[in-house]
Amino acid sequence: MSNRMFRSWACGGILFALSLLAPRSQAQGVPPETDAYAAILRQQAIEPRLESITGYLKGLSPTAENKKHLTALFMQLGGDDFARRELAMRQLIAMPVIGANDLATAIDSDESEIHLRAQQVAAARTNGNASSSVAVACFRTISRRKIAGASATVLEVLPLYQEEFVLSAAREALKVTSRVEDIPMLRAASQNGSIETRVAAIGALAAIAGDDARPNLATLVAEDSPRIKLAAARALADRGDRACLPPLVQLLSAPDARVRHASISTLRALTGRSSDYAAWLEPKSQATAIAQWEKWLTADASSATLNHPLRPADLEMGRTLICLYGKNEVVELDSAGHQTFAISEPGGCPWACQGLATGGRLVAMYSENLIVEYRPDGKERVRIPVPGGPMSVQRLDNGNTLVACNNGQKVVEVEDSGKVVWEVEMSGGPCDAARLDNGHTLVTLQNNNTVVEIDSAGKEIWKIEELHTPRSAMRLENGNTLICDLGSGKVIEYDPSGNEAWSQSNLTSPFGAQRLSDGTTVISDTQSIKEIDRGGKLVNEKEMASMGRVHRY
Repeated sequence: MSNRMFRSWACGGILFALSLLAPRSQAQGVPPETDAYAAILRQQAIEPRLESITGYLKGLSPTAENKKHLTALFMQLGGDDFARRELAMRQLIAMPVIGANDLATAIDSDESEIHLRAQQVAAARTNGNASSSVAVACFRTISRRKIAGASATVLEVLPLYQEEFVLSAAREALKVTSRVEDIPMLRAASQNGSIETRVAAIGALAAIAGDDARPNLATLVAEDSPRIKLAAARALADRGDRACLPPLVQLLSAPDARVRHASISTLRALTGRSSDYAAWLEPKSQATAIAQWEKWLTADASSATLNHPLRPADLEMGRTLICLYGKNEVVELDSAGHQTFAISEPGGCPWACQGLATGGRLVAMYSENLIVEYRPDGKERVRIPVPGGPMSVQRLDNGNTLVACNNGQKVVEVEDSGKVVWEVEMSGGPCDAARLDNGHTLVTLQNNNTVVEIDSAGKEIWKIEELHTPRSAMRLENGNTLICDLGSGKVIEYDPSGNEAWSQSNLTSPFGAQRLSDGTTVISDTQSIKEIDRGGKLVNEKEMASMGRVHRY
């Protein structure tokens, strides 16, 4: 029997046997950087305060003054000070925009040091996303530290980026950093500029101006642009204003699937009304479902109860990524059940996965000690080696990947190269790890029957004990924790005091659970994917054999 065939045959048995191992004593964590975003900023010589962050961001726009700064950085590549040469390289790699001619001129330099380093900058800019990581670090630091006064700068640099994870961080930062005196600027920005700038300004204006923003929102909701109409309608919906309902129903026919999905998700959350509408399908095939919403709009919308404010959770597109470890396959289905992605990895034992906002996918190959990232077109982007069989995977805002290495007895944060930049040794079979908004990490220890929250030094902050082979844990927006407990056949929601707030029992072999933005819970139950509402009603089920973890996004 070949090694690959053996790994494929043994995968299911290994994963089952791991759940039966005796608990081990907990090892000490390796003290890492206490703030991952601060670490990224420090590499760029940026301090986590207003003047330093805005100074960096202002230097990104392609102005005449910044072009001089860019030229100085290229010259610094050949300077006498090694540390300054290294800093210049990092800053050039992180620039969102560098003219091709400027970079080519530096590569053609007669000075060998500038020539070689400019080549390295070009290669790094082709292969990486350093600019995006630094931008996210700036925006997240503004949000977390509640740094006021950066509104103008955020609006200025926002059009330089296209990735949704960067734009999402920028939108949140703009809400946090904006002040009452910024309202005139936000009003102006909501009317003019790039679509992304206007969308961000609409959200911040609604957050800061409150009811005083309604006249502006009423005007914006009548615009032709689906993105602008959606942003204004959601801002009105957040305040329970019924003026949001006609445009939201109208947007069910929008050409962009993301707009359609955000519209139906908002309508469902706001009204509590069920619907057969599937955002992933073309609107022309949804005529009946759209007509039902239009009928409701005419007959019942004026008196219907509206649930507001809206939850700030990210909206799912309706895609479900599924690991079929027994077949060594990963497939993806859209909301109508049509396959949109499929790969096969003989001997890989794909166990966990994550759909990315970019349209890419991450897959944890347990038997190969690998994380594989696939591009939106299905082609491989990178293979990331990890120190043990991965049973969970999470792409972080800084571009690194968080992995629970089960048989390696550790949780690691790795770069694309496989370099470990943070790790904590965790005896007890870590089978799930999730980085939280507070910088802590939530770890599921299946052999210790425990879910524990640790800080960046590995210190225990919070835990739930006396579980029965837990397999996954998710921190919810309300502060509760959703735990998939394999041994008891239950998914349980615990409050911060450890009291049970909700549960779903009578499951066969649940391996993972995910709470969606509409309040339903998706459970991978080894032979099927179940969707359960808050009342315990089974609202959807898809039968599939030999399933590991799934991810709805």
